[in-house]
Amino acid sequence: MASSSGPPSPVGAPPSRDGTAAGNLPVQSGHADLNHLVYADQVTDPRGHAAFLLVLALAVAARVAVIAAYRPALLYHGDSPAYLDQAARRLWAGDWRPSGYPMFLRLLGAPDHLTRLVIAQHTLSLLAGVALYATSRRLFERCGPAAAARGRGGWPAALVAAPALLAPWVLDLGQFVLADSLFGTLALGGVLALAWPGGPSTRRFALAGLLLGASVTVRTVGYGPIAVGALGAVLLVVGHRRRAGDDGRRPPRLARPPRLARPPRLARPPRLARLAAGTPVIAFVLAAAAPVVAYSAWSASQGQGFTATAHSGFFLYGRVAPFADCARLPEDPELRSLCDPRPVGERGSPVTYLWPDDSLLRQGNDLVPPGREELAGDFAHRVIREQPWMMISSTARYLGGYFLPVRYETALTSRAGTWELPRADTNRLPGGQPHATDGYFTVEERNGQLAGALAAWSPVSYPAMPLVGLGLLGGVLAGAVGWARGRPGPGPLFWLTAGAGMSTLLLSSLTSGFDYRYLGSVIGLLAPGALLGAFGLARVLRAGPGGGIDVTDEGENP
Repeated sequence: MASSSGPPSPVGAPPSRDGTAAGNLPVQSGHADLNHLVYADQVTDPRGHAAFLLVLALAVAARVAVIAAYRPALLYHGDSPAYLDQAARRLWAGDWRPSGYPMFLRLLGAPDHLTRLVIAQHTLSLLAGVALYATSRRLFERCGPAAAARGRGGWPAALVAAPALLAPWVLDLGQFVLADSLFGTLALGGVLALAWPGGPSTRRFALAGLLLGASVTVRTVGYGPIAVGALGAVLLVVGHRRRAGDDGRRPPRLARPPRLARPPRLARPPRLARLAAGTPVIAFVLAAAAPVVAYSAWSASQGQGFTATAHSGFFLYGRVAPFADCARLPEDPELRSLCDPRPVGERGSPVTYLWPDDSLLRQGNDLVPPGREELAGDFAHRVIREQPWMMISSTARYLGGYFLPVRYETALTSRAGTWELPRADTNRLPGGQPHATDGYFTVEERNGQLAGALAAWSPVSYPAMPLVGLGLLGGVLAGAVGWARGRPGPGPLFWLTAGAGMSTLLLSSLTSGFDYRYLGSVIGLLAPGALLGAFGLARVLRAGPGGGIDVTDEGENP
């Protein structure tokens, strides 16, 4: 006879008060079980990834074409020879450029095997694009199993990953013996490790910190993505704790595949729970600091000081020299010897003050005379204090120039064509022209037919940049509207990709100047961020009050 409490609950019945059904299996309604099975079939079925597989096939074909068109690699004079020389001879922490990339070259045997190098760089950027698709796909599938089964997660994720795989600047920099392709891959990898949907994970955050920290040893503008990543790590942990409660654990979800229930966890004391919740942030900070501190210690051991940026004053001098007002400088002959007496409108670009032997800095010497570099750093800081508005306005112009629909090229910028897939063997200019002192590319062997087709693809970059800017602004607007209406915003993947990309451009504009080389290294962050921002804005505006998709967190905290 049945007890007064009623018949026992069958497996799959609604949960009892303690959250479990008979048989000690997690509860799944029949509808949720069916949706989960359809969802799992959609994720494992290659047809669910058809859009991305098409993009991936085009990306692989494009890279094969680039490798075949420019053999063995594109060289940029004068960074590429310096990188190769350091990799082949003696690694040195005090070089004008961070030595992380020469270490990478030596690891690959690149001085003697340039084809191996460019294949490695293209492969890394390809893998980063695949990781971006996987992260975006999981984010879009938060719409629910039924929505994923209808294929709504596949094509938006493929669209987000497409710029990181097919952008002309990504293809071009991958063929150069330059640090920029590796830097972009490290920055994107670090961002994706942080933004992967799920609760904060100590291992994942440590990986993110290590990748972003390593990017600083490759390009010093990597300090921007590190700062964004650190802020993002803190906000992700704080947001997870607010949703999970004081014990740091999320409430059980109802729509999980059937599995044996685990014994309940013992609640942590509040103090231990707070400490455990902060572990991922600590892991990120320590992992990010490890390569930077190690590099700085190496620099100190060679007498260059405990720093990863041994020549920051040198480059900052080149940044301010084109607009410095000599009349505002102290009556110091040594200091004023660095100030260009010509009117501002007749002055050259930053590189004209740094590298030529006849520059004010070098005074006819091949090397910078002793004491002149320190004097140049003092000069730069004095000019910034006296003319802050010039620094701010010129930085704003440079940042705006990146988002114009046409080439932004003036007497103060580098040549845009250097960073386009080329039709010629070199773009070196004869002496006497405004950009004659700029760097230039060369290639040893060029396939004219392939190079012509690839060069025709490069100009599409510029008309797309206003759309990238609008998408980034749309994401910021989505965050503001979502906050005001109590709806989820564009999600951490948007904020991290957009923040890492824009911080890189901001740092380079402040400390160096305008160069499409910097944009090319982070277009794989900015363009996907713009697409995520546009999707986020559309979702926020379309959703009802309190609606939308919460893409900020998922899963359990490992």
